[in-house]
Amino acid sequence: MKLFPTRNPSARAAAHRAMAKSALFSDSSAAVRLKRYNHHIEKARALEAEQVHACRQRFMRAFDEARLKFSGVRK
Repeated sequence: MKLFPTRNPSARAAAHRAMAKSALFSDSSAAVRLKRYNHHIEKARALEAEQVHACRQRFMRAFDEARLKFSGVRK
């Protein structure tokens, strides 16, 4: 079972950023708070990077298809 059942990576990244902020103000030692903060920020950054990578892949696929389409017309 997933903690966040949404498929939207930006929503999950925002949730991890909120958890990171919450970790800073929790009633724990400074070392524990920093460790939890870093964990959630790292997860948010990874999700955002994954989203950027997927977007770039879609763009490059569309570019390649358009290039093939127009190169075939000119022949």
